[in-house]
Amino acid sequence: MDFDEAAVPTEADVATARRLLEAFAAGDVPRHLSLTVDDQQVEIPAPLVPALIAAARLLSEGHAVDILPADVEISAQDAADILKVSRPYLLNLVRKGVLPYRMVGAHHRIPVSAVIAYKREQAPRRRSLEALTAETQDLGH
Repeated sequence: MDFDEAAVPTEADVATARRLLEAFAAGDVPRHLSLTVDDQQVEIPAPLVPALIAAARLLSEGHAVDILPADVEISAQDAADILKVSRPYLLNLVRKGVLPYRMVGAHHRIPVSAVIAYKREQAPRRRSLEALTAETQDLGH
C-alpha cells in the first residue's frame, strides 16, 4: 500500500477548502448536506459529513488527503511509514502491546484505525517535544 499517492493540493485547493470550513464554522456539523452534480442535487450520507469536514480541514492546511477504510489491516512497514518511525521501533510497539496485530504467515498485520488512533494520541507529546527543542535552540544550546 503506497501512502504517497495523494496529490499535493494547489493554492486554489487550499483556498476552496478554507471557504468550505468557513461555511461550517457558523454552526454545528450539519446533519444533512448535499451538493450539485451536473444540475442534479445529491445528498451526502450523514457518516460522510464528518470525514468531508476533516478532509477539508487537512486540505486547508496544505496537506494531501487520502482515504482508507477504518477496518483495513496494513503491514508493519506501512504502519511505520504512517507514524514516521522505523520498522523496528514499530515492531517494538507491537511487542509491548501498544498496537494490536495479527500474524499472517510471518507478517504482522496492524489495523490502520489503531495506527491512526496512536498517532493522534501521540500528537500532543510530539508538539511538546518540538516546542522544547525549539526553545533549547533559541537559548543557544
